[in-house]
Amino acid sequence: MPDQARPGWIEIVRDRIASDGAVVRASLVGVKGSAPREAGAMMLITEHDIWQTIGGGSLEFEVMRRARAMLAVSDGPWPRQVMRAALGPDMGQCCGGEVRVLLEYFGPEQEETLAALAGCRAVIHPLDGDQPPSDAGDAEIGMDRASKGFVAPVAVPGRPVFVYGAGHIGRALAPHLVALQLDLHWVDVAAERFPDEVPQGARRVVAADPTVIAAHAPADSLHLVITHNHDLDEAICHRILSGGSFARLGLIGSATKAARFRSRLGKAGIDPSTLDRLVCPVGLASITGKHPARVALSIAAGVAIWQQELDETG
Repeated sequence: MPDQARPGWIEIVRDRIASDGAVVRASLVGVKGSAPREAGAMMLITEHDIWQTIGGGSLEFEVMRRARAMLAVSDGPWPRQVMRAALGPDMGQCCGGEVRVLLEYFGPEQEETLAALAGCRAVIHPLDGDQPPSDAGDAEIGMDRASKGFVAPVAVPGRPVFVYGAGHIGRALAPHLVALQLDLHWVDVAAERFPDEVPQGARRVVAADPTVIAAHAPADSLHLVITHNHDLDEAICHRILSGGSFARLGLIGSATKAARFRSRLGKAGIDPSTLDRLVCPVGLASITGKHPARVALSIAAGVAIWQQELDETG
């Protein structure tokens, strides 16, 4: 059903408690300078898997390590901690910013409170102490001075789409994807490759190695590979195809590029049935021309069709 709402994070947490026993929610509650994601970005971590992303490969690895340590030893009625990291010195990332990450443990003891909050618009997440999360009412998203907590929405954003490349096509494409109510993660190797302003709702992700971002994308993600470099295109496609957990993968290019990539990826160990999931050239063939605006419209129209197909099949 196309209009069916995606579940809120609380529903996902309750499902994970039932299946895995406990889960840690990691959320960015403070960002200074350049960072892979904005304040409010979150992910869920269990002993065996993750859901959603806060961006920044090295940062996520460290967050996952600390979260799993919390899962092994929970302490107090509402276990939580705030992790601070300078992304350059601490994480070896090209981003020069600093982040604060709130880690919150949720297990069977917290499930009843979570159930009562599931219908809220937003929740206040205390940064310390033993108080439970609470209904934020109409409070604005972000830090709340009165409660000294972070207000975050309960609703989950639209299906994640990862766009690799901030060149002319990426810049023309990004506004269309945001308008389609997708959760856009816009990835490139350097901050200066992005425009000064990105569309509201898009998440700019600076990554020296975009394959790390691709490897940690949620399993229901769409991927559009449109970088400035064919070798990088191939590396990203190989990472996504070898992982196997993705909704759709589109690659910009010609029929000749498609044939060359399929041959090289096959020799690299990608089996034929998985290679069949690589859509290249991506977009609608009926929209022709090489102008960035026309190419972006072609790709966006193809993505809209993917959305419809995925919504109809659940």
